[in-house]
Amino acid sequence: PPGAHTEIFRNGERIMKSKYDIFLVDADGTLLDFHASSLASLKAAFKAFKREWKEEYKEEFFSLNDELWQKLERKEITRERLLSSRFPEFLDRVGEDDIPGDKFNEKYIEYLSRHPQYYPGAEEFLDKLRSAGKVYIVTNGTYAVQSSRFRICGLDKKADGIFVSEKIGCDKPGEAYTEYVVSHIPGFDKRRAVWIGDSVTADISAANAAGIDSVWFNPDNLDTGGKGFPDYEGDSYAEILEMLQIS
Repeated sequence: PPGAHTEIFRNGERIMKSKYDIFLVDADGTLLDFHASSLASLKAAFKAFKREWKEEYKEEFFSLNDELWQKLERKEITRERLLSSRFPEFLDRVGEDDIPGDKFNEKYIEYLSRHPQYYPGAEEFLDKLRSAGKVYIVTNGTYAVQSSRFRICGLDKKADGIFVSEKIGCDKPGEAYTEYVVSHIPGFDKRRAVWIGDSVTADISAANAAGIDSVWFNPDNLDTGGKGFPDYEGDSYAEILEMLQIS
């Protein structure tokens, strides 16, 4: 695509080189399969309370969880409210309200913190990005959970910096979050930066607001719904790398 590369010459031969060397990359839903880890954690928590898992619980939980995180992005609720209300509400919806929500949350978080899972090809994708520049992880989430997961899967070793919203004290796509990130990246230049993520409302919107180019990782070929305007869109890591002229 126009603007994704610059031209350099080596021994008289034209070589295409990505104009980007600062990569702001989301974690969950972009590199890590959060839904798979979360589902396994839910099942483990039910097992800990000696309750039968039912498949209809999956849709109920993810619907509620997505709804709450979107409210947090819109600043309609606080992080504390999200974490304290999520499981009591979920357990009430599925008729298991005799399980204490706070205790269920402890079991869920305990398992979630220990079982991260990359998408196939994600590690190789990160390696390719690092060969072209610096990689910074930009993620919403609880610091203790994210730092544990990233350490276990080695993501902390594949990134030049990690920015977790709870640690910073503000969330994507808020302006304060983005300002913190860019002010803590040495030599940051938005002309050389690109934000890569799966969430239109969190990643692409944050990039749009800051005037940073963005790539929407969209493996399910969804529609933006007018909630964000990515500069590039790819349904695979290979397609994104090709767009950014990284080989």
